[in-house]
Amino acid sequence: MAGARALWRATGMKDEDFKKPIIAVAKEFNTIAIDDGIATGHDGMLYSLPSREIIADSVEYMVNAHCADAIVCISNCDKITPGMLMTAMRLNVPVVFFSGGPLEAGKTKLASHGLDLVDAMVIANSMNCLAEALGLALPGNGSTLATYSDREQLFLQAGRTIVELCRRYYTDGDESVLPLNVGSFEAFENAMTLDIAIGGSTNTILHLLAIAQESEIEVDLRDIDRLSRKVPQLCKVAPNIQKYHMEDVHRAGGIFSILGSLARSGLLHMHVPTVHSASKEEAIAKWDITVTDDESVHTFFPRRPGRHPDPDGIQSVHPPGYPGPGP
Repeated sequence: MAGARALWRATGMKDEDFKKPIIAVAKEFNTIAIDDGIATGHDGMLYSLPSREIIADSVEYMVNAHCADAIVCISNCDKITPGMLMTAMRLNVPVVFFSGGPLEAGKTKLASHGLDLVDAMVIANSMNCLAEALGLALPGNGSTLATYSDREQLFLQAGRTIVELCRRYYTDGDESVLPLNVGSFEAFENAMTLDIAIGGSTNTILHLLAIAQESEIEVDLRDIDRLSRKVPQLCKVAPNIQKYHMEDVHRAGGIFSILGSLARSGLLHMHVPTVHSASKEEAIAKWDITVTDDESVHTFFPRRPGRHPDPDGIQSVHPPGYPGPGP
């Protein structure tokens, strides 16, 4: 393998680096990204969903061809996150998902309508939230806005996490960190439960079923229908309602605040592992602002861009009249 080592050295690797895991950063090598906002209302839309398979294949090709040991998936946009999730299940090596973050709600002064906010729980936002529920992304991945400086800290934590996952798997033989063990049938049910609770994009159904198929897990529309008959919609986010946006979800505690409400209603599988915690129960105990004593969690969520405290405090995203999660 002298030729391969020589080429690795040309990228800057030193002697000591060959003893470390090779971690592919799926964005450092690019994937295609069709923007559904542009590719709509004309024949270009026919290319959008099939592009998911090209994205999945391109990550698989790069990781397998270069014998990478693990992946950090930097995703966003509509088909990239599901395509990379499909690849993660297909390759089954340690992985951490990290998104570029949702857009901040745009503000424009209109003469006849006053202040207008434009942002939505579209498929990109929905899938990045579901990645948290699935257990393959860090807390805050789906709700920390792209404009928040805290997202840089999330990225650094993703780097530390993937190195730790490599140690646990390749050194300690801990297979619980692998995507197929994190993404069990119960984890998919958790993701679908969250999807119903947040009123996510309908495209999530297409993507969850495709990701489950890569995992060789039997999930179909009957499972989603069964869950929809017992899981309430806990929050309304644009376009369901124009009053609340992803930044409001974040300041109200993010996805783990919603997962905590679902857990207290007995609607989640609590034993399943995540890439950052031994179980969903442990993760919620640390990251749900309604139960945790961790001050860093309480300051992480109710903040605006630039790490400034939100003067408005925590805002509830539950619809008016919501009675709470029950006894």
